[in-house]
Amino acid sequence: MSSTTPTKPTSASPRKGSSSASSKKSVKKISPLEEKECDPSLNIIPEPSMNAIANYIRSNGVKRILVLTGAGISTSAGIPDFRSPGTGLYDNLKKYSLPYPEAIFDISYFRRKPEPFFTLARELYPGSFRPTLSHYFIRLLQEKGVLLRNFTQNIDTLERVAGIAEDSLVEAHGSFATAHCRGRIVTAPKSEDEIDATPLRDNETDSEDENVQLDPGCGKEYTQEWVKTKIFAGEIPTCENCSGLIKPDIVFFGESLPERFHRLIAADFHKCDLAIIIGTSLQVAPFSHLINMVPPQIPRLLINREIVAVEEYSSTRGFDFVGDRHKYRRDAVFLGTCDEGCEKLAELLNWGEDLKALIERESKILQNLQSGEAAKSIAEAIGEAVAVSDAKEEEELIRGMENLLKEKV
Repeated sequence: MSSTTPTKPTSASPRKGSSSASSKKSVKKISPLEEKECDPSLNIIPEPSMNAIANYIRSNGVKRILVLTGAGISTSAGIPDFRSPGTGLYDNLKKYSLPYPEAIFDISYFRRKPEPFFTLARELYPGSFRPTLSHYFIRLLQEKGVLLRNFTQNIDTLERVAGIAEDSLVEAHGSFATAHCRGRIVTAPKSEDEIDATPLRDNETDSEDENVQLDPGCGKEYTQEWVKTKIFAGEIPTCENCSGLIKPDIVFFGESLPERFHRLIAADFHKCDLAIIIGTSLQVAPFSHLINMVPPQIPRLLINREIVAVEEYSSTRGFDFVGDRHKYRRDAVFLGTCDEGCEKLAELLNWGEDLKALIERESKILQNLQSGEAAKSIAEAIGEAVAVSDAKEEEELIRGMENLLKEKV
């Protein structure tokens, strides 16, 4: 028997399997909401409201705002969005007899059947619409010197029409501003074994055909006006050099996004001090992932008709308007139209009168420009009709028509 006297366990050396286990059980994991109550520094904004965002902008000297926009900012201009039930573009494409709605923007389908796209393009082509209050709000951010960049999914070029500088704009899905020769589908040479092959049936013309191949074309660039003239004449634009299809430089399904999009993501998101997301369903990748690239302590405001991009089981991704999932409370939402939300934010920042003055000034400029273009077209048509022989006389006629229409504006 050992002469060593056993000692009573002390608090520093608990018995195995007793108090250590009970201490672990007693530790309660607190929720993100409780953490924010205990540590106010986790509340970047106090509540998920537009008022909170406006106060944050004023009190923190915000100077680098990222704006992410979707089709919702153009609906009040008369351009339908894509996914609204009943009124969205995809719900109103039955007349084109597409195999599926998105086919109208599918590059493979376009190469085989360009007619549906160009018919739709004639309805939506830039030049027929004017910027909305939302577009001018972004322009106002630019004039105030606080717009870092506007990343847009839209292809309607209304940001350009509103006067947003090209350097401040990233058209993630391209635009109608330019177009290029994209080649054409040609019949591939057949081997002797394929000579008697059964030809493709009519109802299979949108599927892949082993007997055709892509001629890449010459890549010649064409202007928006050149393409518009062809489309409104009911023609399929084809290359003057090689007869390839001319496609506006919008990004179709199956194509890569512009290099500038990827480059400026890396440059902009880590240095922004606020993100405003306006009029988008955030359903199309990779644009839908951009909100997750905003640093975790930077506020985000969603202006939209409905709440989107809430990932209930993620502690880092999507929006967290309640504050019960993410570490920081930084997300706010305004539910309503894009124009209503932008107008309210401008008023909260005491920029309401500046916004109204900007819209009034730019609307007059656009009206005069469009009237001038109309006058020139009318005068040129008259000049052709009466076969004006003297160049100086024709110029005077055009100038007179322009002045006449301007006086009526």
